[in-house]
Amino acid sequence: MAWATLISMPTTFPSPRRRPPPQPIKHRHFIATLAAAGTEEKPAQPTPVNCRPAVILPGLGNNSSDYQKLQVTLKEYGVPTVVAKVSRVDWLRNAAGLLDPNYWRGTLRPRPVLDWYLKRVDEAVQEARILAEGQSLSLIGHSAGGWLARLYMEEFGLSNISLLLTLGTPHLPPPKGLPGVIDQTRGLLDYVDRYCAKAIYTPDLKYVCIAGRFVVRQMFGVMGWFLSHQLI
Repeated sequence: MAWATLISMPTTFPSPRRRPPPQPIKHRHFIATLAAAGTEEKPAQPTPVNCRPAVILPGLGNNSSDYQKLQVTLKEYGVPTVVAKVSRVDWLRNAAGLLDPNYWRGTLRPRPVLDWYLKRVDEAVQEARILAEGQSLSLIGHSAGGWLARLYMEEFGLSNISLLLTLGTPHLPPPKGLPGVIDQTRGLLDYVDRYCAKAIYTPDLKYVCIAGRFVVRQMFGVMGWFLSHQLI
């Protein structure tokens, strides 16, 4: 299955204006693949397949339990998942950065402020490696979890990671020198942009960034089907 083809080929979603009942997404590449396997069209119910495990990195202020529905959806498509164990209270640890003069200059560095988060991600990765049984892993980063995944790979290595899929992640720092523009990361995102590997799609490490607007009732069905095919 060619990744470039999957990303570049058009996909038809229901119009959000009319809010029609959810319909199965039809993609000519996937239809051809299914037909070659003896199935003419996408089945109404997900068909579990053996996929590499995925580690979900929560976004800023999120709790691990916020991703239960996504886990259930991916499981229906055969994608085992592990969510990094993060609670909302844990994010208060970032307040330690207030004691660093770099915070007020907007030049804050990720470590040691984010060491606690990177440790939780590494624990989840080690758990997922057991599920992988020698396969590579996928990382799914939501919001800030996407660029934190890039930081994790830079600090801990990426020998066992073959895909980073980000959901609504800002990969570039805000522009400097514009009135009213404030870097809410206080320099963290700028550090990632400067010193971490660029989010560039390669055969060895695939990057997929998803951002957009979905009708709420359709989001997890559409997202689950799309993610499951990207994670195979």
